[in-house]
Amino acid sequence: MLKVAYDISILGQGHANPKARTGIYRMVESLLLELLKIQQISFDVIALNKDSSYWDHLAVEIYLKSLDKDISISSPYPSNFPIKTLYKKLVNQHRSILQSNAGTNPFIYKTAQGIKILSEILDQSLITLNLSSLEYSLYHSTYFSLPILPNKIQRILTIYDLIPQFFPEFVTPKVLQRGINILESIDIKKDWIICISEHTKQDFCNYTGMNPERVFVTPLAASDNFYPVTDLATINQKLAQYHIPPIPYFLSLCTLEPRKNLSCLLRSYAQLLEQYPTLDVNFVLVGVSGWKNNDLFQIIDRHPLLRKRVIITGYIPDQDLSAIYSGALAFVYPSLYEGFGLPPLEAMQCGVPVITSNTSSLPEVVGDAGIMINPTDQDQLSQALLNLINDSTLRQTLSQKGQARAKQFSWQKCATQTVEIYKKII
Repeated sequence: MLKVAYDISILGQGHANPKARTGIYRMVESLLLELLKIQQISFDVIALNKDSSYWDHLAVEIYLKSLDKDISISSPYPSNFPIKTLYKKLVNQHRSILQSNAGTNPFIYKTAQGIKILSEILDQSLITLNLSSLEYSLYHSTYFSLPILPNKIQRILTIYDLIPQFFPEFVTPKVLQRGINILESIDIKKDWIICISEHTKQDFCNYTGMNPERVFVTPLAASDNFYPVTDLATINQKLAQYHIPPIPYFLSLCTLEPRKNLSCLLRSYAQLLEQYPTLDVNFVLVGVSGWKNNDLFQIIDRHPLLRKRVIITGYIPDQDLSAIYSGALAFVYPSLYEGFGLPPLEAMQCGVPVITSNTSSLPEVVGDAGIMINPTDQDQLSQALLNLINDSTLRQTLSQKGQARAKQFSWQKCATQTVEIYKKII
C-alpha cells in the first residue's frame, strides 16, 4: 500500500495564530480531512519540511487534539528530547497570548513571535534529524520548502500562486524570501508539483521551465461549513455580534493588503455614495490587517461618507461567516491576482451575488456565475455595485447561478484527484 507523508506544519501555526488562518490554511485542513477518509493509501500527518522545527511538531500535536479525531502525528524527532516539557509550555503560552485580546497589541504580538523564533533557533542547535530511516513512498509538502529526503522517497509540493515572483511589491520581505526558497527547493527534473488552478500551472511552468507533465491541477472547493442562511434572526444575531448595523451591505473578505485592491474598491464605493447620496448601503470588510494598508485607512478617514459607512470587523471565525455572507447584498472581490480565490466560491455557495476581477485564476472559479470587472477600472466597479443595488432580478439570478457553480467544486473531488496523482507518481 502507498505510504504518504503529508506535511501539516501550517495547521499547527494557524491553530496558534489567527493571522495564519489564510486560504492556504483552509485548503490544507479541508484536504487533510478528506484524504483521511480514503482507504487506498497509508496516510501519515507530519510536521516536516526544510524550515520546520520541533516547535511546529508540538503545535501540530495541539492542533490535532483540537479536532477531536483519532489522528496522531508521525514524529521524526527524538522521543527523549531533553526540554520537551518546557517546549510544550512555551507553545501553549504562545498560543494563549495570540488567541487573547492581548495578542492584538503589536508589542505583545511581536514578543510572542520572538519567543517562537528563539525557541526554533535553540532546537536547531539541539536536534539532528536522521531522515534516512523514513519509510515513505511519497512526501507531500502542502506549502513550505521541500526537505532533503532519501532518494527512494518521491517529493511533491503544492504551489498556490507565484505572487512573490511576479508581484514582489505585494508581499512582505519575509514572504518574498519564503517564495524564493520554496522554488529553490524544487528539483524540476525529479520532483512533482500540484497547482490549484490552470492559471497557476501555466505561470509556474513558464517561470521554472518544468515539464508540464510533472505538474498537476487540483481545483479547490468551499468548505461544507459555508451554506445559505435563510433565518433572518440568525443573521441579525451574527451582525450584532460583530457590530454590523442591520441595513443592506456589501461584503468583502480578505487580508487587508495591497494585492486585494481595497483602496480602489473603497474609492469606487465612495464615488457611488457621492453620486447617489440617499443610498442606504454600508460596506463591511472582514479580515485580519496585513501590511502596507495605511492608505486604506487614510481613504476612510479623509472621506466623511466612508467613515460612516465602512465597517472593519477584523478576523471572523468560519462558523460565523455563513450568516455574514448570507446577509450581504453582494460579495465584492476585486483582487489584482489570485492563485485560486476561495472567498468568491464561499460566497457563491452561500447564495450571495459576486463581483470579482476578470484576471488571473478568478474566471476559472466564478465562470459566468458572477459579474467580472477590470479591477483597475473604478467606474466599472462602481457601476457593478449600482447594478446590484437596483436590480433584484439580477441578484436572484446570480445567487442561483453561483450556487450551481459552487457545486462543481468539492473537497472529495480534490482529495480523489490528489490520490490519483500519488498513484501516478509512484
